Amino acid sequence: MRSSLPGFCAILLAATCAHAIEAPKTQNETAPNEAAHAGNVVPTDEARFYEQLQRVTHWRNLRGLHVPQTAIDDLARGHADRAVAALGDAAAKGSEEANIALVRIQHWCSRVGSARPPNLEEQIDKLSSILPPERAARAAGVLHAEAAFMPRAVQGCRKASFDYGAIEDRLREAADAGRPASATELAQFTRDPRIRDALLEAAAKKGYAPAMYAVATRRVIDVQRAERTEDVASIRLYLKQAGTTMPKAKVDLANCMALGCDGHPADASSARAFGIDAARDGEPTAFLSMARMPWGGRMSRAQLLAWQYFGDRLNEAGCMGDAYIVHATGFAQAIRALTQNAEEALVEKAREQAEQLWKDFSARAMKEQGCSATPPAP
Repeated sequence: MRSSLPGFCAILLAATCAHAIEAPKTQNETAPNEAAHAGNVVPTDEARFYEQLQRVTHWRNLRGLHVPQTAIDDLARGHADRAVAALGDAAAKGSEEANIALVRIQHWCSRVGSARPPNLEEQIDKLSSILPPERAARAAGVLHAEAAFMPRAVQGCRKASFDYGAIEDRLREAADAGRPASATELAQFTRDPRIRDALLEAAAKKGYAPAMYAVATRRVIDVQRAERTEDVASIRLYLKQAGTTMPKAKVDLANCMALGCDGHPADASSARAFGIDAARDGEPTAFLSMARMPWGGRMSRAQLLAWQYFGDRLNEAGCMGDAYIVHATGFAQAIRALTQNAEEALVEKAREQAEQLWKDFSARAMKEQGCSATPPAP
């Protein structure tokens, strides 16, 4: 059983989030536009905005765990020690969700501790060749804010009192007791593929969305490697069920359907509905896939451009977390490609549609991405 797209397994394995089903890259993605040079970029003060980006990042990382907003605020300010202290007390008193949050924060701290300081001048120079002057200035400000945040975050992580043994013991005990959330979390760090798959399968059968998503994406990989021919129908089913609470799963479902990744014939028309619904949720990967995947090709140029404007506006509101610069450059490139040689009437139509999309779906998207004025509990 083979996909309609050669090499799709490699794309899947290269995805940045849980082997997500991503779109292939286009060749003209890094073409520069006429924008400010690095020497002319004056960074704006984005300290408060960067805190918002971190807040959204941690909200998304801890989504579904009902972590107190105070803990997320502490993490967003680089005070992991405070968040860990509060969550550690809750976990010791029996909170499974707090214990899982500690696991995720622990691994975030590991990534922070191993991150290399960026060359700001070099990065700003690259951005100034892609972004218009005002956006380049803001992106430069974000880079400077990040450079100031990282040492504080590293210090907060060093001060955090992780009781590693107790955390792992609680995680394993909960998993052994059949708790799907802990089983799914434990599976990520289990080297034995048979044990890992058993944990995920059991959690998925209990209807736990992250487990269904993990099982589905792993089965896609197995199909592409010609390692699995059974249960392929469950790929689409699990992605659809996971998508009820995970916007990312909707995008992967759309991409899977559009490419026929699960053995079914490619069906870009049906896939389009799921992809657009994920965009309404503000899911960052929906906009990228829309511009690259066959289901996005079923939309008019004005519609595609309108959605890129919508996504770009969400990113500027801080709704895509600390990947702000990645998305800012992505939207700049997509918008430039869609407006190149376009008639003014088409661009104006797209702007009008984008404004209507914002009126209709911005509140929903902000709620789903945890960037509204009063974000819901993760």
